[in-house]
Amino acid sequence: MRQPIVIATIGAVAVLVAIGVNLFLWEADKASAPTPKTAAVAPTPAPPPAPKAEGLPSFDVVRVNPNGDAVIAGRAVPGSTVVIFENGQPIGEVRADTRGEWVFVPTKPLEPGNRELSLEMRVADQPPVLSDHIVKLVIPERDKDVAGRPAAGGQALALRVPRDGRGPAQVLQKPTLETQVTFAIDAIDYDDKGGISISGRGTPKATVRLYLDGRFIGSAEVGADGRWLFLPRTAIQPGTYTLRADQSGPDDKVTARAEIPFARAEAVPQLEPGSSVVVQPGNSLWRLARRTYGEGMSYTIIYEANKSQIRDPDLIFPGQIFQLPKPSSGG
Repeated sequence: MRQPIVIATIGAVAVLVAIGVNLFLWEADKASAPTPKTAAVAPTPAPPPAPKAEGLPSFDVVRVNPNGDAVIAGRAVPGSTVVIFENGQPIGEVRADTRGEWVFVPTKPLEPGNRELSLEMRVADQPPVLSDHIVKLVIPERDKDVAGRPAAGGQALALRVPRDGRGPAQVLQKPTLETQVTFAIDAIDYDDKGGISISGRGTPKATVRLYLDGRFIGSAEVGADGRWLFLPRTAIQPGTYTLRADQSGPDDKVTARAEIPFARAEAVPQLEPGSSVVVQPGNSLWRLARRTYGEGMSYTIIYEANKSQIRDPDLIFPGQIFQLPKPSSGG
């Protein structure tokens, strides 16, 4: 009963499929950076004016190999300095080039574990500008996957999420070797008010039609970067469904199909550390942790306290009663 659903990392308000309860695995290739406007050429060459902090720094690429070697890249105001933070501590800085692109390679491999990456952009005498997205990064131990299961060459999971927790999330790197898959439903991300986003990958410019239990709910177009996003106009009521996506070309002929089970859970109430909870259909460790501790990455606290009931973080069942321990003072 692997329920795909909700965000985030091993179970989120985004779901990543093969790893954590309702944990979808997505993939994102680097988006093409916009071409900045070119100033008119003056008869006498003059130095360009200092750039203004009129944009936000962003993550476009986060790649970590099984040895922990990483490459992080993104965009910012041309000429600005971008500072990269790991769990609130600066780990390096780099200058954006004339196109507003930057690339950062840490000098040493990243250690296994969970971490949060964020950005700060500095332009001349302007106040520092924070990125509106952060990256949740899960690096597995050697020869294990992100769920702690034995795996050769386990890959990291990098999930870009809005800093304020609102809006769709996107996986920049997914822990899977199935790179031959060209069309897929990668994520279903929903909030507790019923707002849902469905995303995936496919052939650029193709049309994707989506069906819920065979009922057509809308369509989306695959962008030039090979990604598509669909936002249903009508709410999807709590329940268990089958979600199908059909890709078609200019002749309207179906060229690819993907289908996954989908459990739309009831809203999880705010939970208190030190209490217990009865698992409901569609719940995930990530959602329970988010409602208890304020962030889904703390799902490991619930997992460790209830390991006797959870044989696999991918499998929790309605009716199970989990303890929600208070986090230790050390984090």
